Amino acid sequence: MKIFLPFFLVAVVLVIGYLESPLFSEKEDVVTSLPLPVEETTSASSQEDEQVELTAELENKFVEVTEEDGYTVEVYQEYEIYKDAEGNVLESVPTSNYHYLRYKQ
Repeated sequence: MKIFLPFFLVAVVLVIGYLESPLFSEKEDVVTSLPLPVEETTSASSQEDEQVELTAELENKFVEVTEEDGYTVEVYQEYEIYKDAEGNVLESVPTSNYHYLRYKQ
């Protein structure tokens, strides 16, 4: 029984090493990727073209100023700004991220 345990552990390490290797991941990608029907391929490419034309930037916009415990706190909310190729703003979407700037006067 003492001889069996080291061989078993070596076998487990080899199997895990193979499963984590790039050779196995290439085979896994080939097996799991299925070709798309022609209709879905054309619609997906048109959606990608629309997304390529829009560029998203993150921008912080001022929300409010408050005073807490002798500190002045400025609150900014993050927005996703979508622009077209010419730089015109098409859409401004608020995110749930806020930034707080706290300083003592």
